[in-house]
Amino acid sequence: MSADIPENFGVLGRIDPATVDVAARPRRQARNRPDPSPELREWEKGAEARVWKRPYPPNIMFEPAGLDEEEMTSPHSDPGLWALQLADAFGTRSNAVINLFLSQLQEMCGKGIWDEEAKQWRMSEVEFSAMLALVNAHRPKDEVQAMVAAQMVGLHILSMKVTARGIKYPHESRTVSNAARLAGATAELAETMQSLKGRKRTTRQSIKVTKETHIHAHRHDHHHGRASAGNSGQPHGRDDTPAAEIVDGRTSLRGEEPGRNVVSLPCVEGPDKMRPSRRQVTRSAEG
Repeated sequence: MSADIPENFGVLGRIDPATVDVAARPRRQARNRPDPSPELREWEKGAEARVWKRPYPPNIMFEPAGLDEEEMTSPHSDPGLWALQLADAFGTRSNAVINLFLSQLQEMCGKGIWDEEAKQWRMSEVEFSAMLALVNAHRPKDEVQAMVAAQMVGLHILSMKVTARGIKYPHESRTVSNAARLAGATAELAETMQSLKGRKRTTRQSIKVTKETHIHAHRHDHHHGRASAGNSGQPHGRDDTPAAEIVDGRTSLRGEEPGRNVVSLPCVEGPDKMRPSRRQVTRSAEG
């Protein structure tokens, strides 16, 4: 092994930074980058104009205020102007509402920056300023709209963290399902914001209902012992004979089938007198 390479180099990934000369390593040369195309330069003019038309978001700076404590301060030299920016971003003129939203957003901003001079972990000013810019982008008109905007920021941060874990560990079905639910909740909050601002939904859902009527005919064959063509002799069997062959609109009085008795029906012309009731007959007999 060469004397320039430490003994534990490459062994289970253990490298002692004190024994490795990082400056002596060859660095990768920067690749050649061509000049922007004329089309891109033409687009730059309109893009710059659109950027300067957007509202200027409030930023923030943290100053150490003790052990693991920080103070939120203005990023410029005018604290009054910074307070006005925050009031416009949260849609309020109440200092209590501003402090409430700042403390809630502070809880969502993790401490991941090490301050060597203060010897403590500090919150990322870039991340906190980005959350303020996201709330400001909704241009809330009152505290309720600012509340929904802050919730959307929190859901977005949580959704991206859960989604990143779901991509890294796709076998965790619960994580993937939670990521989908968070995305749906964010979309619902976006619709709520549009509703609070008085904007109607651009999509419409139409439901068409159709009614279908089915007529079922059920035929009972009480001619026991005679097998019909469709039911194979079963009294309540299924008869596949067409309806035109089963039902006949004409009234049959006498049957022409051989081997059957002719049923005589009384035929009296004119109106028939109503038979007296049994009670009337009994009374007449008693009289």
